Amino acid sequence: MCVRAVKRKKKIIPKMSLALHCAIGLVIRFALIAYGVTQDEISEVQYTDVDYKVFTDAARHVLEGQSPYDRHTYRYSPIVAYLMIPNIVIHPAFGKVLFSLSDIVVTVLIHWILKIEGFSNKSAVKYSLFWLYNPLSVVITTRGNADSLASVLVMLTLYFMEKRNYWLTGLLQGLSIHFRLYPIIFSLPLYVAIDSSFQKKIFRLFVPNKNRFKLVLSCCFSLFSLTGLFYWLYGYDFLHESLLFHLKRTDIRHNYSVFFYLQYLTYKAPDAYEIVDKLLMVVPQASLLMVFPIFYSSKKHLHFCMFCLAFIIVMFNTVLTCQYFIWYLSLVPLCLPHLQFSLKELMLVSNFWFVAQAAWLLPAYLLEFKSLDTFMYIWIQCLVFFWANVTVLTSLIRNYKKKEKTT
Repeated sequence: MCVRAVKRKKKIIPKMSLALHCAIGLVIRFALIAYGVTQDEISEVQYTDVDYKVFTDAARHVLEGQSPYDRHTYRYSPIVAYLMIPNIVIHPAFGKVLFSLSDIVVTVLIHWILKIEGFSNKSAVKYSLFWLYNPLSVVITTRGNADSLASVLVMLTLYFMEKRNYWLTGLLQGLSIHFRLYPIIFSLPLYVAIDSSFQKKIFRLFVPNKNRFKLVLSCCFSLFSLTGLFYWLYGYDFLHESLLFHLKRTDIRHNYSVFFYLQYLTYKAPDAYEIVDKLLMVVPQASLLMVFPIFYSSKKHLHFCMFCLAFIIVMFNTVLTCQYFIWYLSLVPLCLPHLQFSLKELMLVSNFWFVAQAAWLLPAYLLEFKSLDTFMYIWIQCLVFFWANVTVLTSLIRNYKKKEKTT
């Protein structure tokens, strides 16, 4: 009887459609949104991300005919403020609902992309669930972080890249860069992947052709059109807050970045120190960001290459918080079919990453809420977390083996 029950259960699970999974995922997110309201009222540790309140304030300025950049610390595209206007006129949780729905859209797009690659529906559903039920993406989204919208744009870009519609790929890539600056690192691998027939001849990788011209022209058109439009509307404030600020951003408050303590110690130091700091922060990641698209120049490696680039830019970022994990987590399901970990290595590497992250939280809490001087301990944990990230990335590269499809 037990054997029959197990067999019956095995038959039921595969019949659970992606639509049903998405409905369950949405219910989970809505429940957490409701829970967040209660925690915000009773706890000193707020569930809602502080940026969500910034979005709402910026939307209020827009609704009153003002600039979203009148809200101090608003450093995003005006599009985010426009989308948050219903927070004022409908319900304060509208934005969180929108971000949750964006998570569902990302799940569906992942499924579509995997199907285009040749995977069975069963496999495509299985891998897309990594994003849908991932606790990090669920919590970050329901706290009110807008990066799920950026993930939608990145996935749409990849979808039309798979469809070989290079005009739309470029338009969406330009929109992605405007919306959130980090997708600019995907431009080179997208360009190279269009024609990888010269992948063994490095300098030929960059030779323009008709399809590459389509990608570049459409990307520049959408990016520069949006930049010009919002510069006309909001002037230099738009350029500085949404673009230039992120290129020179430093943060002496505690965060996961391996460079946080260096920035803290050299804050307001002479210019010579600042130049050395910038070289230490920029050169290593810039070198890796150039090497990976060349090494993984074939179109069949595009998803893994983009994942590695996102992982690198997060790992070396001068400011690093949990929300940045979304940048590469959405790309993980596209790489999962091609990762061949042993169970032992998978458990060791993943546990190292989670434990290193969790160990950072205690000294950070003592500093933030108890005003104890724990900067040195936080920095040590930042180093450990950086080591964990290096371990994860090297392990992923070592275990990556491209497969065309699975059943």
